[in-house]
Amino acid sequence: MSDIEIRRADAADAERLHAALCQLSTDLNDTHMASLDDMLRHGFSGEPAFFALLAIRKSDDRTVGALLASPVFSTTRGGAGLYVSDLWVDSHVRGAGLGQRLLAAAVDLAPENWSVTFVKLAVYHDNPDAQRFYERLGFKPRKDETVFDLMGPELENLRKRP
Repeated sequence: MSDIEIRRADAADAERLHAALCQLSTDLNDTHMASLDDMLRHGFSGEPAFFALLAIRKSDDRTVGALLASPVFSTTRGGAGLYVSDLWVDSHVRGAGLGQRLLAAAVDLAPENWSVTFVKLAVYHDNPDAQRFYERLGFKPRKDETVFDLMGPELENLRKRP
């Protein structure tokens, strides 16, 4: 693991980041709607909506991990946090602690003005391996929350309401 460097991604890394997150979607048999342009516009513009980390193996410059996080603020928790929407570790290095290193680096490398006091993420119900991984690190499921999404035509209808 000493051959792996974790660093903040910048605009020059957008293609590398996009490829890693496409691989995450493939690994999870999930959809991947974000384009390279979306990554550039939302992550590396004037006011980015997220920041990302890359884990690069120095010996061959191969991307072996990626993390994408956004700021979140909670009045009930009394502070700012990170919402980790994507965490990917290449199958060839899984089990060696890189996922934990990426999460720790996300807290350390988040923009200074975010003052991270908690980390939040969601795990698919059909991914017990991921659930066990996060629980081993001390994450706890929120029994009192249900995650809701609003998108597509329903989002457009909301925009049209007075």
